Amino acid sequence: MNYKNYYKEYFEEGVPFYPLSAFRNKLFLTCFTVWIVITCVIYGFATVILFFISIDDDPSDRLMSEWFQANSLGLSSIYLLISLALIIPIALLIVFYVRSIEFRIEKTEVIVKKGIINKMEKHIPFRTITNVSSRYGVYDRILGIGTVQIETAGKSGQHSGPEAKIEGISNFFEVRDIILNQLRKFRSSYATTTEIEQPSFESYPPEGQFYKDLLFELKEIKEILSK
Repeated sequence: MNYKNYYKEYFEEGVPFYPLSAFRNKLFLTCFTVWIVITCVIYGFATVILFFISIDDDPSDRLMSEWFQANSLGLSSIYLLISLALIIPIALLIVFYVRSIEFRIEKTEVIVKKGIINKMEKHIPFRTITNVSSRYGVYDRILGIGTVQIETAGKSGQHSGPEAKIEGISNFFEVRDIILNQLRKFRSSYATTTEIEQPSFESYPPEGQFYKDLLFELKEIKEILSK
């Protein structure tokens, strides 16, 4: 895709654009992966504990092991119900969160809006941007999306991440190049308008004329003193 045409059509007037539905699916997959990891850790830890209890000669420990084995199906069902009770609200929050995101690239700044309850609108002026990069992980490559990360002077010295992220877009390379192109234009015009004009040598009188004027002044002083 020719990013100049893309810029002219979508970003020249600061028209808003939004993350794709693939970004929502990425967040779903991320939550599902976290749930799988937590489940494996819980079941693995329980299996290890039950193994050590089963080899213990203490009668109370054996009774506990037998009770867990007899009620394993019920305990698993309770765990799944608790998981569903948490996953369903999280899934709804993800849907509304993705719908709340809006991006705009204007002539002097990048604007990022997001938030479900507390709305956040962040303005990143081009004069403060220090670095623009693109990032795409495993799920991004699978779903065909990526992220443009924007760092500013206030955040560059800290290890708290980028100032803003344009996430869940398929043309993230083009968007990165658009921002870099606008950044170069902005810095070029800023440097031109703030450039200090050096004095021209033409504003000074020629060297020969300077000595002539000095000699004339000395003659007048001599005539005044001789009177």
